[in-house]
Order: sequence, then structure tokens, then C-alpha cells
Amino acid sequence: MKKTLLIALLLVPFLGISQTKKSIDGFLGIKFGSTRAAVIAALNAKGGILDKKESTVNMLAYKNIKLGHRTAGAFVVKFIDGKAYEADFVFDPGLDAHTIEYFFNLVNDINENYGAGDIKKTFQEPYNDEDDDGIKIGAMKDGKVSYATYWQSDNKNTIKAVIDESLAVLLIYQDADLAHESVKKQKAKESSDY
Repeated sequence: MKKTLLIALLLVPFLGISQTKKSIDGFLGIKFGSTRAAVIAALNAKGGILDKKESTVNMLAYKNIKLGHRTAGAFVVKFIDGKAYEADFVFDPGLDAHTIEYFFNLVNDINENYGAGDIKKTFQEPYNDEDDDGIKIGAMKDGKVSYATYWQSDNKNTIKAVIDESLAVLLIYQDADLAHESVKKQKAKESSDY
């Protein structure tokens, strides 16, 4: 009896750890739904520099934003009805040859916090996953190979990492409900234009 209880008590912490997955509630410690003023204050406190020329009523553009040890080449926060619903990081891996490695290192870092993401690789003929990275890089520039990884938490909020055709690595955090609201408002606006 004592052995059974002891084994059960020893396994509880391991079972709890293996089942934990951090919820996607925001970005850089900033909650989705935060006001523009709250986002500006938080990003300024992190050393970010607001790019007033690129910012609009529904979007803030920042320079000097870090995610862990990585500095984003560009960073944008999008708003709907004054609430933050999306944050886009754009990372430059440096040399083209480092793009795929950079992407997977970033994915591994995100996996540590949110659990294993869903990796999607697409290849158009004649390319395949067996090609060396140099060939894949050229194919990515031509839009014939793509890499993406997706995370979704129970609240339906998402993170997406992709390599775009310019070989930038994009990381997008998004609140599902507010993003849906943004799409509805955009469609209504477009419809009213006609």
C-alpha cells in the first residue's frame, strides 16, 4: 500500500508537466485586448522605439523589439476597436543559407513554451523534403516550397511561424475572437463601399 502511494506521488509531478501547455493570451507579456496606450507603455518599457511614420490608428509599428535573444527587424501590433488583437514579428535570419535553421530554432523555442506546433511543409514538383537546404531556399524564393508551423491553444488563439518568399521569418500572435471581429468589420466596410 505504501509503495503504491509513493509511486503515485512520484508520478504526479511528471504527469502534470507532460500535460501542461501555456495558453496563448498575448505577446511579450502584453494581453490581447490591451488598449493602445497600455501597449505603447509596455513596449516603451521594453526599449522599443515607436515608428510614428509607419503607425496608423489601427496599427503600431516598432523598432528595437526583442523576443528572447532575437531582435525583430520589424514589429507591428494591430488593433480593432482600440484593442490589440495581433502582433507580427519579422526576423531577418542573415544569410539565406541560415533561413531554415533559423526558422526551426525559433519553432523549437516556441515549442518549449506552448507545446509542439503543427509543422506544415509544402513542395511543388520537382522539389521535395529530401532536397538539400540550398535547393529549398531557391525554391522558397520562387514560391514553390513553404514552411509553416501553427500553435493553437484551447481558447482558439494562435501563433504562426512562416518563411516568406523574401526569406524573412515571420511570427504572428493572434487573438481568434478579435481577429474574427476585424474580418467582419473589414467585410462590412468593403460591402458598404459598393
